[in-house]
Amino acid sequence: MHLFNFAQVFYKAEHPMIFYKKTDEDCRIKGKFKEIDASGIPVFFDSKGIIEEVSHYLIYKSLKDTGATSSVKTYADQLQTFLRFLDENGKRITWRDVTDRHLVEFSNIKTGEGKKAAYVAGVLQTVFSFYVWAEQNQYIRQHVAIHGDERSYAISAKRSKNGWSWPYLPEGHSKSRPTPTNEDLERLHATTIEESEAVGVRDSLIFTIYERSARRMEALQIKVSDVPDWDEIERYQRENKIFHVEVLGKRKRFRDLDFLPETMELIRGYIETERLAAIKAAKKRDRFYKEPSDLFVGATTGRPLNKEYISRRLSGLMKKADVDGTGHRVRAKGLTDIVAAFDGYDDRGQPKSAQDVLIRAAEKAGHSNIESLRPYLALSRSEGIAAKLHNFELLRSLEIKIQMRKKKLAEMDKSHVLFETLSKDVDFENELFKFLQAYKDKR
Repeated sequence: MHLFNFAQVFYKAEHPMIFYKKTDEDCRIKGKFKEIDASGIPVFFDSKGIIEEVSHYLIYKSLKDTGATSSVKTYADQLQTFLRFLDENGKRITWRDVTDRHLVEFSNIKTGEGKKAAYVAGVLQTVFSFYVWAEQNQYIRQHVAIHGDERSYAISAKRSKNGWSWPYLPEGHSKSRPTPTNEDLERLHATTIEESEAVGVRDSLIFTIYERSARRMEALQIKVSDVPDWDEIERYQRENKIFHVEVLGKRKRFRDLDFLPETMELIRGYIETERLAAIKAAKKRDRFYKEPSDLFVGATTGRPLNKEYISRRLSGLMKKADVDGTGHRVRAKGLTDIVAAFDGYDDRGQPKSAQDVLIRAAEKAGHSNIESLRPYLALSRSEGIAAKLHNFELLRSLEIKIQMRKKKLAEMDKSHVLFETLSKDVDFENELFKFLQAYKDKR
């Protein structure tokens, strides 16, 4: 186990509750040959001080298990919920004493309090994963049934194709998280553009960037300076070239997001319309306002968006479009497309090996754990969408343009009263005034 420095984490001995604090930006893990940044890692405390084993587990999840679908904070919150359950129910036991009985009791109490089965199961699966890790790393021994024999263990386990799981999770836990289909995404983009005159194109572009496998923090890194001008976009179109935008991903590793010229056309258009309108409005309200370099800004503030706002905004739009899931699931669709782009047949006409496909796709998607992409390969092959990545992006760009044209046509249709008045030569000046006033009010 690596040594780690918690010098900047403060513990108050009088604090009776189990809780955690995150390490600050100065925290480093000292390995044999190098130091690794370890900021933002939850460290657990109880009345006696640091709970080292749980904290070590979260370090492992932060630095090793990059295929995890939940954030480390989620794991910390789930572990905290369970450890507080043990503490608050007067069990007077440590985490080392937990058995199936305690896990079942936790499940029964929480579901009895009205917690959804999926939530309870998520907490228990994280708790169980911690115990498997502790058993495998010899923090506890002969405690979890992962040894393949017939002996009795304190905590049961069953083997599946995805690894170990606890056999007694509450019913309803296995509902899979949906991945949007192309039809879902078409409807989502149409709804998004129709939703807002001020930010419809912006939000649709954020969804498009998610489809290119970008995470929230990566989408927010894109700058106006990353977007080429019209001449360069046209040159790339003629030469059939791809634009690459470098972003800093998880574990502070750089990777490229790939965009077709058609997508860059839409982004350049956003810069010169919606974004420009937001910047002008902000300057008018605040003479000290300075335009940010960030690509995506708020319509009312002109300031860069944050991760929390994006999550709320996109989730709301998906609900309105009747598309299940969250923005993260849109990214899952993008990951499926990336895997599909590397799939297909080799020079001999034989299907490419799954390992080769996953290695290349993981490098492109910024995943160090190739196994985390295996479900996307299965989905890709089941849908028969291998090697269609660019086609999807072309179609998406076209769909966005169509929706934008529909909005323009709808605006033009509102002027028919004006044209009819002109043809009849009846009170034209008054109708023109009302038309211009309505346009001004909308702006």
